[in-house]
Amino acid sequence: MSRTPLILIVDDEDIIRNILEKLVRALGFEAISAASSSDALTMIEQQRPDLILLDIMMPGSNSMEIIETVREDQRLNKTAIVMISGTDDLNAIASFIKAGADDFLLKPFNATLFKARIVNALEQLSIHQEKRGLLSAIADGKLKLAQTESSRDQFCSKLSHDLNNALTGIMMAGDLLLMSELPDNVTKGVEDILESTEEMTRIIKQARDKISPR
Repeated sequence: MSRTPLILIVDDEDIIRNILEKLVRALGFEAISAASSSDALTMIEQQRPDLILLDIMMPGSNSMEIIETVREDQRLNKTAIVMISGTDDLNAIASFIKAGADDFLLKPFNATLFKARIVNALEQLSIHQEKRGLLSAIADGKLKLAQTESSRDQFCSKLSHDLNNALTGIMMAGDLLLMSELPDNVTKGVEDILESTEEMTRIIKQARDKISPR
């Protein structure tokens, strides 16, 4: 990431928010916080954080709504979500992971574990962004290649068409000459020309098929 990652902390307890903000800043990241899902959604819309630390259970708030909103918004598809849970209810945790959360932390946790989870989530975000960039570059390369091939095919088709027209004219003129009374040496010359013309027609077809196989 070119800029300092911004982390949004969403927790209804003031003391938890304050501690987490200090931990986040101590790691060298920017921190903002919200005490409710409504405040969090407003901040998400306005500031688009790189990572959201989201408490699973907040009275009067809906953590699942935050996850669903983030995952449904294409502008926020690069935002990582780490759940903070005071319970080890695996079913509840699994439901949030299924909805789109990337990881979770069980309370109480120490600074070492906190740092590891946050850094890992941001690294995964960076890898995801690089992957998207590579895929975009590959797609762009394929598009340019397809455009080049299309231009080549159009050129070959036109060249083949023009050459075949010219050869057809020569062959028709030769056939007309052969219908006339001609000296033997002239007849032989015309026949040689027609034979060479037919050979050239075959060569053009073979070249066209190799360049633009059907």
